[in-house]
Amino acid sequence: MKKQPPKKFLLKEHATHARMIYNSSVWQQFPHILAYPLKGYALLVIIFFSPLLWVGLKFLPLGAIILMIVLSWTLKYAYAVLENTIFGHSTPPMFTFNMWFATNQRPLKQLFFLFTVFGMTGLIRQVAGDIPALFVFTLALLLIPASAVIIAIEDSLFSALNPLKLILLAKRIGRVYIIVSLLFSLPVLVLLFFHWVPLLFRVMGLMYLLFMTFHFIGFIVYHRRESLALDVSFSPEREAEAQEKAQEKQLGDILYEVHFLARGSRVEEAIEELFARLPELGDTFDNHAKIFARLSLWEEKSVALAYGQYYISQLIKKNWLSQAVAIYQDCFDIKATFVAKNPFHILPLATTAYQEQRYPLTRHLVQDFQNRHPNHPDIIAIKLLTAKLLAKHLKRYQEAKAIMVQLLKYKEHALYPEIKKYAIFLRNLIKAETV
Repeated sequence: MKKQPPKKFLLKEHATHARMIYNSSVWQQFPHILAYPLKGYALLVIIFFSPLLWVGLKFLPLGAIILMIVLSWTLKYAYAVLENTIFGHSTPPMFTFNMWFATNQRPLKQLFFLFTVFGMTGLIRQVAGDIPALFVFTLALLLIPASAVIIAIEDSLFSALNPLKLILLAKRIGRVYIIVSLLFSLPVLVLLFFHWVPLLFRVMGLMYLLFMTFHFIGFIVYHRRESLALDVSFSPEREAEAQEKAQEKQLGDILYEVHFLARGSRVEEAIEELFARLPELGDTFDNHAKIFARLSLWEEKSVALAYGQYYISQLIKKNWLSQAVAIYQDCFDIKATFVAKNPFHILPLATTAYQEQRYPLTRHLVQDFQNRHPNHPDIIAIKLLTAKLLAKHLKRYQEAKAIMVQLLKYKEHALYPEIKKYAIFLRNLIKAETV
């Protein structure tokens, strides 16, 4: 059951639409469903059409022409309500000239469906008797809402007359379909049984119930769009897709400006511009990954390396050390002299690189740290990691032993128990290798 949604979808009332598309609970949405016909274009249709319908009914048979024309318009608008709601619009549609066209004959198709039901019932009654005829008639009445849905979204009488398709649609809607069927009969009940109410108010009540019921059916169908294979105009998935496209365009525009500066040998300005515009893109790691990937492709690598420093720091703050090591490796591959500016980042990077068996990168990190920050608080941990790297993976036992001899002097250090334990391990490892 597929149909292309309207090409234009203007989200003028985002909060109203979001309330419907993100809330699949009938009971939570029901107050808004009840208020639907009293808002926007639906209320205007009720205000302008109900007096005309009243005139047509009041002055029958002379008013029959007015009644038929305005009733047709009203029903066409009701089907527009149903279609729009199914596509994800939570506000009433505009009454456009498209609804006046002769090609828009959905109410007539619904009427033909009803005539077909009555005709089949009469035929079955003559052939098989009252009980089978009553069963078929009752089933057909229950399936009227399903036929309205199919006529609204497919505009096909043939599909609406397919009992298997109707039953399958009702089954996919679920138990709430019973409530839908009951609501569908309310407009008729108001018109027939509330004789004590003035005719004008009965007509207004009928139009209110008609629009409310069609909106309610549309809401139910919309939230079963996946099982019904419906292509809607607006949904959480489409919103995410639209936001992603908008962010992609914004990202492209910003990077174009930054690239223009970088190509003009204004690298410092390019870096400043990038970080100044960064809040516009949102501080998400998906965005960081996209930006770094694109910057890495530029001929001028300085911008990518500057952003890599920032990206690594953000990953370390989140304790996403494996990802931070991967980005550091990318930066190191871009420029072999790349080093972390923040010395406190080196120990977690080196430790993670060692655990992931990135031994060349680990060696680069620990050597860089010892060269640039010999008096840093993390130097003991770095030297211990260096000894492990030299002994276990590079087989340079004597160098590792010399480092451990130095580290054993730091008996007051918090890492001393680990240092002592590894010194014993190293001694045993050396003995085993020399045997």
